Amino acid sequence: MFYLALAALKLQAYALSWLPRPFFLFLGRRLGAFLALVKFRSAIVEENLARAFPEKSAREREALARAQYQEFGILLLEIFRSFYRYADFVERNTEVRDVHHLQEALAQGQGVFVMTAHLGNWEVLTASGPALFGTGVTMVTKELKPKWLHRVAEVTRSLVGVRMACEPRTMPSILRALKQKEIVGFVMDQFTGAPFGARVPFFGVPVGSQIALATLALRTRSPVVPALAVRQANGKYLIRFYPPLPLVEDEDLEQAILKNTANYVRFVEGWVREFPTQWLWVHRRWKGDLSPLPLPTFGEMLK
Repeated sequence: MFYLALAALKLQAYALSWLPRPFFLFLGRRLGAFLALVKFRSAIVEENLARAFPEKSAREREALARAQYQEFGILLLEIFRSFYRYADFVERNTEVRDVHHLQEALAQGQGVFVMTAHLGNWEVLTASGPALFGTGVTMVTKELKPKWLHRVAEVTRSLVGVRMACEPRTMPSILRALKQKEIVGFVMDQFTGAPFGARVPFFGVPVGSQIALATLALRTRSPVVPALAVRQANGKYLIRFYPPLPLVEDEDLEQAILKNTANYVRFVEGWVREFPTQWLWVHRRWKGDLSPLPLPTFGEMLK
């Protein structure tokens, strides 16, 4: 199954690679419009938008939903495109801003955590490490299912210099990458429950968020550089790097983890507000215990 799937995906990606970029974008938008028509995860999209933007009218949220489906359709096609000569795609279709933040962090010699979100195209951002900057990337992720899909993704990413860190080898993979002065990528906008998450506010609602990045940053002292790849009107991606986020200290380690996690999630929220149509609204970000936090706390560890 693995070899058949790999061949099929590479053939499909090869065909997509021949499409002129304007036509590629048109097809992606049409795919997104079709997904909206068949109401793909529409209940989740509507619930998420209502929770994030209660101040917007129903009509404004509907317009936002339609726009995000079009962006989502483009993203899906680009993911299929990634199985053939993806480094070439990244080199042709990206612009980079403020890369000195990444370079200065790497120059410290401790490796770098790059924090991003499911916004724009995170695969473009991940591949830019080796493709544009000559730096290896280890992406922290869950094992994909079914298993053949995980193997396909693993092989394809490795061809552009990206490794995947998954259980049960997540921690050794991360520490090895940092020791080699490389990039470790974390996506900071997925729901994470007990025992690996903490409830911190996201759009004003306390929700389970992963604590691994904050824990590792406190342990290793490696800088955390926010970055994302945002699709522009011309179809190209703008890769933006931000100054490293300050590490918040506290004598109580749990409080330090909570404070840093809350800061990371707050930063991601700012991205979503800035580029609302390009975030992955089809993901169930808000679930589990959504009750208010006890005042005056800003977060709590999941038990």
